[in-house]
Amino acid sequence: MKNERRRKRSEMVQEAASLYLEAVIERNRIKAMALASDEGLLVAGAGDGYDHEWLAALGVVTGEPHFDGMIAEITRGEGMVSFDVPVHGRTLRLSAVGKSPPSLEDASAALSRIFAPLFGASTPVVATS
Repeated sequence: MKNERRRKRSEMVQEAASLYLEAVIERNRIKAMALASDEGLLVAGAGDGYDHEWLAALGVVTGEPHFDGMIAEITRGEGMVSFDVPVHGRTLRLSAVGKSPPSLEDASAALSRIFAPLFGASTPVVATS
């Protein structure tokens, strides 16, 4: 029998994604997280006191020096780590403010489960690094 770790769950994809982000924040030293489309549009966000729409938009330009000042302002100097997460043949961008973001494998597995009903996939497609 599989041990169920989740305490909160939802059948609504966006809410389930936000609950996943909240759980990651609780388990790690992360202040806020945003999940974005590859265009930088907010899909889900978590973390009190941060503008999730800005985190999503800036997540797609992380690493471009002319956005460093804006990223520092939005993250209150905490910095941001962003990476692409493949989910059922699509690419989402996960951004985290603070330390210890989830691994690509963990994020891909969790988000593949969450988005499976939306994308019509029966089994998760998990990324590996």
